[in-house]
Amino acid sequence: MAKIDKEAEREKLRLQFEKEAKSRESARVMSSLLLQGATMTRKHCKTCGDPIFRQEGKEFCPSCKNGEQATTGKNVDAQRGQVEREERGEHLTGVRSAILDKIEDLTKKVEEEEDIQKMKEYLSAIKEATEVLQAMDEISE
Repeated sequence: MAKIDKEAEREKLRLQFEKEAKSRESARVMSSLLLQGATMTRKHCKTCGDPIFRQEGKEFCPSCKNGEQATTGKNVDAQRGQVEREERGEHLTGVRSAILDKIEDLTKKVEEEEDIQKMKEYLSAIKEATEVLQAMDEISE
């Protein structure tokens, strides 16, 4: 059975939270621009993939502050694919966290349990959960 590095998992979750915080901030800035009368164009920034805005005749990316750098057509599709992969990764992070919590709960139950059959059931569930984690690691590589 593979050992799970809880500290490494916490670090992964912390990094994911920071990434989501940046995304929320980006959405807040874009909303503010729209309220100020800026227009969201169909173009996307080559640097970060966010939409390009137009305000007072100038086009710019509100996230990375690049001006006049935009992509269209195939590049937009590639960027959408990247966003979808990132969203799947975010979902997997939540699933991973839930599985780790269950493994921890089951480990405590094994320590407290006196019935051998129940212990075997808990250990079997732990084994299956760790196999799922390993499969998730292989998928995300």
